[in-house]
Amino acid sequence: MSTSTYDLCLLVTNAVTNAVTNAVTNADADVFGLVGMQTDDTLMLGTATFSSLEEKKLEIAQFRLKPKTVLTPDVQLDFNGCTLTMTDEATLNLTQKGQGGKIKLVDIRASDRAQQYTEQRARGAYIASTCQPEASFDLSIAAQAQQPSNEDITTLNKRLKWQMESLNRGLCYIPVDLINAKLMVFVDGSFANNSDLSSQLGFILMLVNESTNADSTFTIRGNVIHYSSTKCKRVTRSVLASEIYGMVNGFDIGIAIATTLRMITERLGLAAVPLVICTDSYSLYECLVKLGTTKEKRLMIDIMALRQSYERREITEICWINGDDNPADAFTKASPNCALERFVDSNELRVRIEGWVQRPTTSSR
Repeated sequence: MSTSTYDLCLLVTNAVTNAVTNAVTNADADVFGLVGMQTDDTLMLGTATFSSLEEKKLEIAQFRLKPKTVLTPDVQLDFNGCTLTMTDEATLNLTQKGQGGKIKLVDIRASDRAQQYTEQRARGAYIASTCQPEASFDLSIAAQAQQPSNEDITTLNKRLKWQMESLNRGLCYIPVDLINAKLMVFVDGSFANNSDLSSQLGFILMLVNESTNADSTFTIRGNVIHYSSTKCKRVTRSVLASEIYGMVNGFDIGIAIATTLRMITERLGLAAVPLVICTDSYSLYECLVKLGTTKEKRLMIDIMALRQSYERREITEICWINGDDNPADAFTKASPNCALERFVDSNELRVRIEGWVQRPTTSSR
């Protein structure tokens, strides 16, 4: 098996090819599997042939291991602090395992309120990082408070209360047609909106099937793959700078996941999944697709790198979308739009397009 470009603990089966025809042999076509490892847990997705072969290899190696549990509508799986369940319609639900039951509100009058603040924020952040993206921004902001004020504690308690009341809220995963799938990265950046006047950066990756509508909109239906809300570690002197850093962060993770998906699709004999980046910043969109520029020299390298990836088609498409339809807005603002909430609720989102560039189609394989 080969390690993925996204995570060294995510493994993908290698294809055995014919030395003459360079094609996957028939005997190997049914041996496909993905393995994710986390400490002493292993989550595996594979064919029956792969599963049987894995058991034989472990038996030969004389490894001691826990009994294998197969996910079914009647049997759930626990992995990495989360519970994975399957419905009869072949959809998967990812929810927190039990950490939410340990969350308590911080006592604003307690002498150890700073310690309580740190402990409860960590519990909430763990859940947010695994299955509750809506809470990511508030808990990222809470992590920036070294000596929490009354206002900081009140804000954190509001989010913790939401998590205590939403123990069963998580992410739903539905079947996606890989042949027509797209990996979409929605990015956003808020300029100097933190208490120390630093910028907040956010992005979310979704593997979706897209349908284009006649009214300059498109509808996506699919799954959340990755998301992040972090404080920008670099000094930003303009709105454009924060938007660029947000896109750079999103693209870095996007290209890592896109190359991992390419390993999977090549193994399955499918075309590569295109990478699409969506932003609600017109100035950033102009810089990338219409050769716009900036006077800030330190931003030029980032712009040139993104533009080069766009020209090389590592980025298949860059879209300028309406700000009210950008789900990444929830990772950079205290009062965001409802796009992320709508997508988490239904796995579907309608997005208004403000601008795009029609590019000649080429083979992506």
